Amino acid sequence: MRRQTRRRLTQNVSRFYLGLGVFFVIGFLFFGTSSFFFAEESPVNETPINELIRLSNGETVTLHASSYDTETKTMRIRLSLDKTPGNTNNHVFRYVYKARPDSEKEVDLLYERNDQYVLELKDVPRDFDQLALRIYGVDESQSIDELTPEERENSLLTSLYADRRTIEQANHSSSDETTFTRLFVEDELAETEKQLDMAQQSVEAQRQQINRLDRDKEELEGELPYLSLDEQVEQENEIFDLVRKRDELTLELEKIEQSVQALEEKHDKLRVRLRELSI
Repeated sequence: MRRQTRRRLTQNVSRFYLGLGVFFVIGFLFFGTSSFFFAEESPVNETPINELIRLSNGETVTLHASSYDTETKTMRIRLSLDKTPGNTNNHVFRYVYKARPDSEKEVDLLYERNDQYVLELKDVPRDFDQLALRIYGVDESQSIDELTPEERENSLLTSLYADRRTIEQANHSSSDETTFTRLFVEDELAETEKQLDMAQQSVEAQRQQINRLDRDKEELEGELPYLSLDEQVEQENEIFDLVRKRDELTLELEKIEQSVQALEEKHDKLRVRLRELSI
């Protein structure tokens, strides 16, 4: 009986290790070959919204919004360009998408005012995956289509990217100029409110530092009568440093308060402008 029991235990242990080995082999084969069955998803590639991007010629561009209309297969991009003084180059826009990176397509200009642009990209396939808007700086006397490949590459200022997985879906039936103007004013108003909030927080922080210095100065002055002559000299030097720091902070506070006042005036003007555009 004991021999049969031992034999059964040995068989059970052998089956256990055999099953465990088969499990690991199957797991290895599955995970090792899964890339053949499941395509790896590429990372999202998109340009951040409302972030200043410096171009190769010293100018800056800000992408405000981009959207895609699946019905008309069009993409609209709102951006602003800050040109450098004396720059007479024309900005030319072209786009490519991931499936056809060597086939540039033209871009329609729906709106242009004060270096603010609304661009429309036509015939963008629904499965475009990822897309690049290329911004060129071309001399007024030149045509981008007449440039050599090297000249074309040198004139490329930057590329802005959009990703199908994250881009906003919208209806592009309207092309009203007032609507575009209002959108840019809303963007500027939102940015001004953000700057104003940060400036007001700086004012409050600066005032707290000044109050803290005043308290420290008052405390040190109250201790002077109880100190020796040498300690009084050292304490008075500390008080002098506190007064100097307070004067510096007061000057900085005045500048920040002037900035707050300018932002408040700008904020009020933008709100009035927005109301006018909404009538």
